Amino acid sequence: MKQLSIIVLLLAFAGCASGAATADQPIKIGGILMMSGKHATWGVNAERGASMAISDINAKGGVLGRPLTLVVEDNQGDNAKIAVTALHKLNSEGVRFVLGPNWSPSGLSVAPVACEEGIVMISPSLGVPGFNEECDYIFNLWPHDDKLSSIVGKKAASYGQVAVLGSQQVWEHTQAMAAKDGAEKAGSTVLLEIAQEGERDFKAESTKIKSFEPDAVVLTAYSNIDIAGKRIREMGVEVPFYSVILDQDLVSRAPEAFEGTVIATWFSPSEAHVARYRAAYFEEPDLGGADTGYDAIMLLAEAMEATRSTDPVKVKDYLNGLETYEGVSGFLTFDGEGAVTKPPVFKVVRDGKIVEE
Repeated sequence: MKQLSIIVLLLAFAGCASGAATADQPIKIGGILMMSGKHATWGVNAERGASMAISDINAKGGVLGRPLTLVVEDNQGDNAKIAVTALHKLNSEGVRFVLGPNWSPSGLSVAPVACEEGIVMISPSLGVPGFNEECDYIFNLWPHDDKLSSIVGKKAASYGQVAVLGSQQVWEHTQAMAAKDGAEKAGSTVLLEIAQEGERDFKAESTKIKSFEPDAVVLTAYSNIDIAGKRIREMGVEVPFYSVILDQDLVSRAPEAFEGTVIATWFSPSEAHVARYRAAYFEEPDLGGADTGYDAIMLLAEAMEATRSTDPVKVKDYLNGLETYEGVSGFLTFDGEGAVTKPPVFKVVRDGKIVEE
């Protein structure tokens, strides 16, 4: 009997030494999010959405009997180098599941690293093709925005000739080209202006837009769209504005310029989630992942429970097998390559606030 006790103790010690998970060891979910800089609201919304999901899950006993915990690295305004460094840091700490990044430049930079290291990554808000298509470890709960841009171009074309203002930043350029294509297919004459990435003046572009005498303007230079909008209005261009996504913080920086702007977006959180978010944070949820950040965590938890595993291979295989998912961000249809589709919604700026069109 004494020998049996010793064997049991040795086996238990071996299990601890090998790093076997115990019920009190949390499952770490990493985050690479824009928590600082001009567009920090994106990262804050994603972190809050994810934290709400983790709180809900842990209140019900966690995943596989273990609590979830969120470890967030600040992407500092969509800095691609910082994003890659952050992913290596999380990987060194044993994090195998990551929420983020928010924006396309960082996402396109970290995706190959995540694929190489076998890290399951889900972006709550990245808008260009090429991210989730990198490999089957990468997922995106925000549909590709070029579809929205094409629709916006067609809607703007109903006024007549259209000016499109984008930049050389990858997302902003992709949307500008899609808006131009949509407007031209609708029969419009289009002026395409592509500013330098990070442009903060827009005087030259606005001057050309004024000379063109457009009947509508599509804005995709999102990084500094508030500056671009004000500059165009200062030039005396008072035609309708269209935007492919727009967040309330940017509208608040230039409310008069954006008044009446029509916005195409995928952001359509459920009323129940909006109410819960408002009660928790005393603010309205917005772009970045207030809803999709929540759904991303819920999907990871579902995959772990379904496979009875935290093995990234099993989790990503489960996620790749999904066809649909109904969450707080809406009814999502998976495209077979890690991305989703859903119906777009249209909103408008009235009295400085983004409301339903």
